[in-house]
Amino acid sequence: MKRYKVRFHLARGDNYMQWQVTDLQEGTKDYFDPDLKSIIMFDCRLGNHPATAKKIYEGDNKTVCAWVACDDVQIHERQAVIPPPLNGMTHYKYNPKKNPHWFTDTHLNRDGIRFKVMMTDKRKVYG
Repeated sequence: MKRYKVRFHLARGDNYMQWQVTDLQEGTKDYFDPDLKSIIMFDCRLGNHPATAKKIYEGDNKTVCAWVACDDVQIHERQAVIPPPLNGMTHYKYNPKKNPHWFTDTHLNRDGIRFKVMMTDKRKVYG
């Protein structure tokens, strides 16, 4: 089992529109402003609850159904990280209103794909 879950937090409140990093061993959650911080994730897998995502795709209200599971995370000042497109990385997207799977511009279903390294840049995830 992976130690961390990283997802974009969309619930209204103090941490709205921030990256949420959950440490599954410690049971803690930390939040990071995407305009100020970038997250580098190691030994990752794109996670999804397909049944929940399908319901949202068919019109239900959004709820938590996708994340990046990883073994380790590093938090960096955003300007200190080379922008992902310069590294030849692919932008991975998730919006269950548009597609019930993780997807890219060229693949409609990337659920469960594994990566050695992924990273965030603002509100985007690259691998």
